[in-house]
Amino acid sequence: MLMHAVGADPPTVLFPALPQGKSCQSAVVPISGRGESVLVTVVMPGANPAAPALRDGDRQVTARAIGHDPTSRLGFLRVGQNAGLAPVEWLADSSNLVGASLRATVDGKAVQCEVKGWVKKVGGKVLPLALLQVNFEGPVPPPGTPLMDSRNRVAALFFQGSGGNGSGYAIPVEAVHRIRRDIMQGGEPVRGWLGLTLSSESQTARVVRVLTDSPAALAGVMPGDILLAVGSRPVADYADVANAFFYLSPGEPTRLRLKRGTQTVDLAVTPTRPQRE
Repeated sequence: MLMHAVGADPPTVLFPALPQGKSCQSAVVPISGRGESVLVTVVMPGANPAAPALRDGDRQVTARAIGHDPTSRLGFLRVGQNAGLAPVEWLADSSNLVGASLRATVDGKAVQCEVKGWVKKVGGKVLPLALLQVNFEGPVPPPGTPLMDSRNRVAALFFQGSGGNGSGYAIPVEAVHRIRRDIMQGGEPVRGWLGLTLSSESQTARVVRVLTDSPAALAGVMPGDILLAVGSRPVADYADVANAFFYLSPGEPTRLRLKRGTQTVDLAVTPTRPQRE
């Protein structure tokens, strides 16, 4: 049965290499109930997300790709009802995980890991969404491996190792939920667009440009404003804003809190589908 039981390795999926790319093998985990029979995994760069070969132990399982997000590297598969997909409980978000002890299963053994904090930049490059840094007490698991909390709920998906010292990065569950919703509704992820630009070199989240007739302009955002929060996410710099913008969806209103001079201003804004700037 396709499920992630305590002490059992999750099923795995092999993605063949793209031309001049590289294949990858990742773990998969159910992300929906019995009615949808959907699995989520991580597709590493250079692999073909459209050609999955799924295995549950020694058994090959028919699966087809239904969507892939090249930004987060999340891939989604659908399997038949006869695959025996069992539901798995997921956390709603990863906001309170820093300092938490989680568990992965590697080669049939439980490997403990600790969430050390959030990673917004790697090698000086701002990430499109913040990842969790996790330190393992043993070998790092394959990409896509679920990191489980003490109640056997998926708290994050392992992304990749960093430096070969038992440390690595994990994708927060709220990113999985965000992309899954788009995939299930339209087959592809769609970013919410506000039409404002920030400087990546600024020490604050200062707006440097607002496009005419954009959602930001219509809401009243002005160049020189400093963003303090996007929805429920406080922001302090460009990397925080990039992470907050990852979760915006077209047509879903959100609130911007900003500093304008000495005043704090709250504005309602509704993102749209991306436009050419």
